[in-house]
Amino acid sequence: MTNLTSLFRARSKLKRAIREFFDARQFLEVDTPILVSCPGTELYLGYFQTHWVDHYRKTHPLWLRSSPELALKRALVAGIPALYQIAPCFRNEGELGPWHHPEFTMLEFYQVGVTWEAFLKLTEDLIRFCIQQMATEFPSALLATATLHHISVRQAFKDFVGVDLIDNDASLAAKAKAFGVQSINGGEDFATAFFKILLDRIEPALTRMGWVVLYDYPPSQAALARVEGGVAKRFEFYIQGVELSNGFNELCDPMENRRRVKEVHTARALMAKDIPLEDEAFYAALDQGLPDCFGNALGVDRLLALILGSQNLESVIPFRKDRPFAS
Repeated sequence: MTNLTSLFRARSKLKRAIREFFDARQFLEVDTPILVSCPGTELYLGYFQTHWVDHYRKTHPLWLRSSPELALKRALVAGIPALYQIAPCFRNEGELGPWHHPEFTMLEFYQVGVTWEAFLKLTEDLIRFCIQQMATEFPSALLATATLHHISVRQAFKDFVGVDLIDNDASLAAKAKAFGVQSINGGEDFATAFFKILLDRIEPALTRMGWVVLYDYPPSQAALARVEGGVAKRFEFYIQGVELSNGFNELCDPMENRRRVKEVHTARALMAKDIPLEDEAFYAALDQGLPDCFGNALGVDRLLALILGSQNLESVIPFRKDRPFAS
């Protein structure tokens, strides 16, 4: 899509569809800050750092958010049982490629007191609804009636790599190399080998499957998801091999949330990455009691690209080719 007017129409129509879907289900749309003291809690993400200078010329470190997650969870604690935000987000030190961009639009939504099956169905229904609504003006080859396949991470490793996945298995890289995974040199740690195998073998296989939910991750990859039954209760939704959303059964325990954030900060220090401030307001909200809930983060630009039949984000993010992010 090269016409800027058509692009803005398409983006506007998709946002209207998202709002119509959630409004019909009594989800509340909320706003959260872009400038924050803690931009995220992920190990490998890079963040954009800035600072605020107050009236007394004192400097306060701030970051552009990589996700509105922490603030949205505070809204859940405040008593909102179902909410969403269509949020500009920012990630630094990452790939500038077909499906990545430093500045992008994320849809993040949360629901309290829902089952795994119901929340996964909500995500599926949202995507199908958006495709159908867009079709009135932007017909798509992406079928809203496509079959959705479900496969666990462990089963995917067995089927597509021939490896029995064991969390923190120091020999994973060597096993994958023996099975011919091209990107592996055999000396990677578990996390590095895990992600290389995902990119090299799993995601290409998912491309052939069409619509796929990949679920139940190793506990070491839980981030802020619950761990139950020896697996992290999270899922990723793929369409044509493109990771579209990342859903969690959210971790509610205050002490475990703190422990995981501190663990990430320790690891980031060893990697010489910036260490943001810990979000004390988020911790205080957790102490009040985060209710049992699910959350999902969905790439709006990716969904639009898939609906419009684009092979990248370049044609669906306005001014994508302008400096400083020219590809």
